[in-house]
Amino acid sequence: MEIIIGIIALVGIVYFIQNKKDKGSSVSKPTPAPKPKTPSVAELKKLTKNQLIEMADKKNLKVKKSGSKAAVISELREQL
Repeated sequence: MEIIIGIIALVGIVYFIQNKKDKGSSVSKPTPAPKPKTPSVAELKKLTKNQLIEMADKKNLKVKKSGSKAAVISELREQL
């Protein structure tokens, strides 16, 4: 008789522990992937015009290569 009560108690404890683990995992939500940071105007001004044009090419953005550095930065910011 005591053995049966011990087994029932053990099963209850295991059941309680399993349910507690399941509830804890369902509460946490996956974090969304962070968006790529858009460079600020100050960061873009630190780059040379050629570097800005290379960045635009890598990101498949269209900028006028004949424009001034300020114009290239403006076009980059509009498209990012």
